[in-house]
Amino acid sequence: MKIKLSLLDNAYDFLNSSLHDYHLATNEEYPDDYKRFWKSAIVDLVQSMELMFKEVLRRDHKVLLYERIDNPKKTVSITNALQRLKNILNLDFTDKDEKTIKRAIGIRNDIIHFEVELNTPELLNIYIIIFEFLHSFHFRYLDGELHNFILPNYWEAEALLIEQFKKTDQVLYGGVNLSKYYPIEIAEAQLFSTFTISGIEYERIKHGEELDRQAFYISIHCGDCAVKEGYYHVLGCDLEVCPKCAGQAISCSCDIYDEGDNH
Repeated sequence: MKIKLSLLDNAYDFLNSSLHDYHLATNEEYPDDYKRFWKSAIVDLVQSMELMFKEVLRRDHKVLLYERIDNPKKTVSITNALQRLKNILNLDFTDKDEKTIKRAIGIRNDIIHFEVELNTPELLNIYIIIFEFLHSFHFRYLDGELHNFILPNYWEAEALLIEQFKKTDQVLYGGVNLSKYYPIEIAEAQLFSTFTISGIEYERIKHGEELDRQAFYISIHCGDCAVKEGYYHVLGCDLEVCPKCAGQAISCSCDIYDEGDNH
């Protein structure tokens, strides 16, 4: 059996792996020795960035992927890919972005090739900046929102990173411009798949799955909490349907939000 991954598929795998290890490294509930997961979080994030750079080069012309265009065997390094994006494709990188990218590359190389002493506050700052950069880079030069390629298991980690974005207070998330502090509410809502009503668990109704679509369905995005089709509503949304009586969840006589397990 052979497995073939495109440059982008490979990039997304590394990104999701990085978010997994970022969660392990930063969650205060885990032991201190979990901080070692910073190594793989940074390495995989930089590897994902390198593959995204190469995909943009490939889309312009495949020959740009290679160190020597007259001998297309070895692909360019991430540093050379960055220079080609700037100097040949004329993509815009701020000085701060470029310095942070180069610092992240340096840390990645140290982790792989040398003894390394990790400064976790610096790693966190670099991780946030690189993730924010990739969020923007992917939207501008690749296939739209990066969120669409992040596995649901890591939406919470993604949302917590978005909260710490430094360049913007608004983000495109699920096709809607939102406050950078709002995606965490959407992500956390996806963790609650049921409501408990009178001691019985009922599966929550996702946006777009309402039986009475005329009453509750306005568009592909919820008119109140902004989630898109297939997502659970943010808790307390005006347009969420009660899974028991099919009325408005926040106001029906089932008293969903009086149950301690439902908020």
